[in-house]
Amino acid sequence: MSISKSIQFSLCLTACVCISSCDEDDTGALPIVTGATINAEVGGATQPNQVFIDFSTGKQTAVDRSSWDLGFYNGDEFRVILNSSVNALARPLDKTDLTTVTAEDTIGWGEQLDIDAIFATLYGEAPEWLMETKEWMDDPSGDLTATAIAEISATADNNVVYIINRGKNPDNSQRGWMKLKVNRNDNGYTLQYAEIDKTSFSTLNISKNNNFNFSFVNLLAGTTTVEPGKSLWDFAFTTYTNLLPIDAATSIPYAYKDFVVHNHTGVTTAMIMIDDNTTYESFSAGDLTEIDFSEPINTIGSTWRTIAKPGSGQQTGVKTDRFYVITDADGNVYKLRFTQLLDPVSGERGHPQVEYKLVE
Repeated sequence: MSISKSIQFSLCLTACVCISSCDEDDTGALPIVTGATINAEVGGATQPNQVFIDFSTGKQTAVDRSSWDLGFYNGDEFRVILNSSVNALARPLDKTDLTTVTAEDTIGWGEQLDIDAIFATLYGEAPEWLMETKEWMDDPSGDLTATAIAEISATADNNVVYIINRGKNPDNSQRGWMKLKVNRNDNGYTLQYAEIDKTSFSTLNISKNNNFNFSFVNLLAGTTTVEPGKSLWDFAFTTYTNLLPIDAATSIPYAYKDFVVHNHTGVTTAMIMIDDNTTYESFSAGDLTEIDFSEPINTIGSTWRTIAKPGSGQQTGVKTDRFYVITDADGNVYKLRFTQLLDPVSGERGHPQVEYKLVE
């Protein structure tokens, strides 16, 4: 990771003040950054990057969001996540042998297992399968018991084959479809995968690494690095597959831009509405006793911005009636507010800015 060139001068100033006034502790650890303003390197209108930010160091890490397909959980359970940022979807078959799966098993799925096709059904009579579509995506809260790919069983015959639509690249091109099966392998995973019409398949073993939340795989290139170490980031800007409510009983996968998620490990978040008694500037440690922090990783989500819609009277930009409080894995508590969504000169979307400060 490297400190972004776009981190504002306030970061340098704050860090220098802290370092000059604080001694290193006995472990040699540097003092934490107590505040900064960061321009996240999301990449503009198509938002090609996921950007992971660590408040205590002031660092951001930008990763090509189309560089991975699957994340293999490194915790005690055996779970696999999809790349939500490219709107990947996965659907199970009733087969457990990858070699027996053919294109005939997916007849009609092109009009179903696709985020754009799902949305298009809203312009006609809703198909019977529409209510199933939320099961083809991972729960946006980050709940690992509600992923599209079920928990991997220790018995290989219990693990079914999945068809995965790998979603879309930032330029809107299709990333293709694959078939895959995941088994356990000691304290890791064995991934079998191939194009749908192939009778042979590739095999990849993935070992668990406790330094990271997930180990990531690109189905065309093998293992890859995405997230920083699990204690080395707090939240991320990303595109995201969230649920869009259609009616009281139905929600469908929907592609969101300008989305914020926080780290699975040790991070919690709360939204604070501004009123006469509570402002970003005045919020201090004494106010924390009144705060209920949330664990779902999409707590911030898209709640920080508005998007102009015909007839709504809304302008695309940052909501100024709220700020957020976030705890990191080391117990530091920061308050933060979003100060930009659009490029201030061109008006282009995909240029978020966040300001944060240690709560004292």
